[in-house]
Amino acid sequence: MKHFYEEIEGWFQFSKPYLEAVASARDGAVFVELGCWKGRSASFMGVEIVNSGKAIEFNCVDHWKGSDDVHLADSEIKNIAKIFRANMKRIDGLNLVIHRSESPAAAEKFADESCDFVWIDAGHDYASVLADINAWLPKVKRGGVIGGDDYPMDGVGQAVREVFPKPEIGTERGWSWWRVRKV
Repeated sequence: MKHFYEEIEGWFQFSKPYLEAVASARDGAVFVELGCWKGRSASFMGVEIVNSGKAIEFNCVDHWKGSDDVHLADSEIKNIAKIFRANMKRIDGLNLVIHRSESPAAAEKFADESCDFVWIDAGHDYASVLADINAWLPKVKRGGVIGGDDYPMDGVGQAVREVFPKPEIGTERGWSWWRVRKV
């Protein structure tokens, strides 16, 4: 399947961790993306999953209300969830589970150590990022990856460093961070 993420309005500058997650995944893996907006990054991941031929469950979590002034100023704000669903329907064969929910509440639906990959890109303030990390870290399997975007933003970086004093920082503009769960 050919990528179409560039046709979707939004942000996405972290292809490397997504490519690595799919490449290292086994059949039965569970992936989660927090903060999906219109589906630019989610569609990239979805196409990669389908193209891999692996049986990967892809969970997308968002409340689709917006988390900052840029979101709230979007003229399509009332239809964001519909836009997301329409974009994701373009990916035939994807095992997609959509959770319209606040991120920490969605985490409660997952068993501890059930996720292979969790990507945090929802709220960008300190409290939201810290709540997402704390809610989702127990859900990540040992050897699984938790990470996210927007590391240079004050609230994001502060929350990440509080939990992971030395996170891996992405080479793609230095905006992404991640950590392999060891314990």
